[in-house]
Amino acid sequence: MKFERSRRWKGREQARFLAELGDLLDNGLSLYEGIEFSMLHSKMNHQEDIKGSLVLLKEGHSFRDFLEWLSFEQELVGLVSYGEQNGQLSSTLKEAGRIWQKKCEDRTKLKNLLVYPVFLFLFTFGLLQLFTTYLFPRFSQMYDDYGLGSNPFMEVAGFISHLVRFSPVLLALVFLLLSVIHHYYLKKLPQLKREILFVKIPYIRRYRRLSITYYFSIQLGSLLQGGLSVLDALDFMKSQDPKLLVRELTGQMMERLKAGDTLEHISQDIPVFKDDFVRIISHGQKNGLLGEELLYYSRLVLKEIEGMTEKALKVIQPLMFGLVALLVILLYLAILMPMISLMNSI
Repeated sequence: MKFERSRRWKGREQARFLAELGDLLDNGLSLYEGIEFSMLHSKMNHQEDIKGSLVLLKEGHSFRDFLEWLSFEQELVGLVSYGEQNGQLSSTLKEAGRIWQKKCEDRTKLKNLLVYPVFLFLFTFGLLQLFTTYLFPRFSQMYDDYGLGSNPFMEVAGFISHLVRFSPVLLALVFLLLSVIHHYYLKKLPQLKREILFVKIPYIRRYRRLSITYYFSIQLGSLLQGGLSVLDALDFMKSQDPKLLVRELTGQMMERLKAGDTLEHISQDIPVFKDDFVRIISHGQKNGLLGEELLYYSRLVLKEIEGMTEKALKVIQPLMFGLVALLVILLYLAILMPMISLMNSI
């Protein structure tokens, strides 16, 4: 029997479902009963999803198959599957739900920070297009028809008009150049070597290191909190993580761990991590709280990313407003001065 699934569950919905199911298991319900109860107060489209996937459990499939049928995030599926295999399903479900809820909140914060600068950029670009394609050509033609001479403001406006008009061509050339570099050079490099190149570029360096450290910390911390050993967690990330960089990193780290090297020493040799990441690894391993400390550290790194973004906004926002103000003043002067000359000549 086939059931049609609706759209993919949102991250928060996945987190809430797992956390609630973990509580129900702790209260004595079986897995099947807990899922049935959760279905009763779920959204209508999710009820249909759950009803269809319950058939899998009836047929003897694992809870992992159930979650994969619902298209849950692969990280969550793997973490819950490990808990199922080791008899810690209820605690793993609650922990996975809590961690994923926090991760969704972090993503929302970053998205909200980026909305405003994107809006400002689009507004400024739209104003430039209006100025160069509609206003300036019309007034320029009108003044030429009346035989009025040019003025410095009209010349500057004309230069900006030509620049904006040819900007798509310039952008296309830059894009073509970057595509050639990527295809013939960067694409042939392993992902880790590419990132090492990026972290050498000024202005990009800090952001890339923060982003990679945050992602790696929250992933590894989540798995360790779920009960996996360091080696098992790295092995899971190597096989399941959607990011090629993480799969390469964890593969190299596993090889060195198996050869007898320490996680602290290995992390120290990886230039894409923040410098203090090594100290967190060392401290967490010494007190046996590596998972908890990595998760807490990831929140600190996220705050640093947010702070960096906010600082950039404080610079970008006045620049954008200043550019808009200059365009308005320039347009006003370019149009007004010839108009005054025209009125004086009458």
